[in-house]
Amino acid sequence: MKHIVLLAAIIIAMNSNVLAQKNCANDSTGLIPLIDLTGKTWRGFTGGLYPDGSNARPVAHKGKSLLQSQSVKPLDGNGAVSPTGKIVWIGVGASNPRTEFIRFSNQMDTFGLKNPALKLINTCIGGQGIQKMNSQTDNYWKQADKQLSDSGLTNKQVQIAWIETDNTQTGDTTFPQAPQMLIQDFQTLLVTMKQLYPNLKLCYITARAYSGYADASAGATAGKGLLFPRDYLNGWAIKWLIEKQINGENGYEFEGASASIPFITWGTYNWADGSIKRSDGLQWLCDSDIGEDGLHLSATGEIKSGALMFDYFTKDETTQAWIMKPTVSDITEEEVISPDEISIMPNPVNNELTIHVGNVSRAVQISNILGQNIWSGVVGSESKIDTREWIPGIYSVRIGEKGLVIQVSR
Repeated sequence: MKHIVLLAAIIIAMNSNVLAQKNCANDSTGLIPLIDLTGKTWRGFTGGLYPDGSNARPVAHKGKSLLQSQSVKPLDGNGAVSPTGKIVWIGVGASNPRTEFIRFSNQMDTFGLKNPALKLINTCIGGQGIQKMNSQTDNYWKQADKQLSDSGLTNKQVQIAWIETDNTQTGDTTFPQAPQMLIQDFQTLLVTMKQLYPNLKLCYITARAYSGYADASAGATAGKGLLFPRDYLNGWAIKWLIEKQINGENGYEFEGASASIPFITWGTYNWADGSIKRSDGLQWLCDSDIGEDGLHLSATGEIKSGALMFDYFTKDETTQAWIMKPTVSDITEEEVISPDEISIMPNPVNNELTIHVGNVSRAVQISNILGQNIWSGVVGSESKIDTREWIPGIYSVRIGEKGLVIQVSR
């Protein structure tokens, strides 16, 4: 009996060691984050988030993303546009994504300008790699359906998805083969999601954070597909996945008769080389940001990732049409907005447009000469809008739902 107890104690101790494989000596790898590879190459491939080697959406891709954003409307349970309907945004992934989306959702719940029709549903489940989620009949999607129904929602109300995932079953780290194979997994996942959620319009895909602090021996519990350098290659797969849709490759179309997947664009890019700060300051500190297995985020790391998402999505140009309150309560149809309250500079504009709207938050919509909306949102006392990709021409800036219209040239 004593031998059995001793053996059990040894097994427990061994399992504890397997679960706690963090090695803070793996502080960095020397690899450069994609967002800091703008105008540069790695192993012969252009860096940056987008095909032209930059981190800004190409003009055509940006235009399509804004049109998709404008098409997002509150839907009832049958998928019909309704003033009392909901805009459902789901989070898709495993354990780290689950806690990240929780932290993000918590911040959104306290966001005073959040659209009341917007509902965030966390469908992430720990231990679920993309290879499982690629099957419509997998338990992952059954649980997702339950999450929706428990919240009084249906699959036809899902219009937005945030995705962070990888194939946990493959240890392939060859480049470019490994990310190219992961692209195929992503394509299958997107086809699956489009079939499950027929009104899915926008998918934001996030690259994984640094997993270099996890020793290889943690693969027994973490899944070999999650260990370094799979974390770094994950971002390359997403970059090339989005590029395939931008280039209109077969099987990656989101519009027209051949459409098979939703529109895809970048969410946050979470990879940084351990404690080495990126150009924007992001870093992952072993002691404070990473859990005991070297792979999962600590509470501090979760909060950091959630804040990164909150900052990105509340400011991103593609979210403004549906993430913000559609109207501002301080403005009524009868209210007359004086031009003296408004300042739009410079005009003509070059790289950045600064809008001052006085002491009251106001709804702002910017349209091109064809009447197409290119930016909308709620502006507080001041807002700065990046105009570097605007095509030269005349733009109308509408202040208030039925308020002042000012023309700006580029």
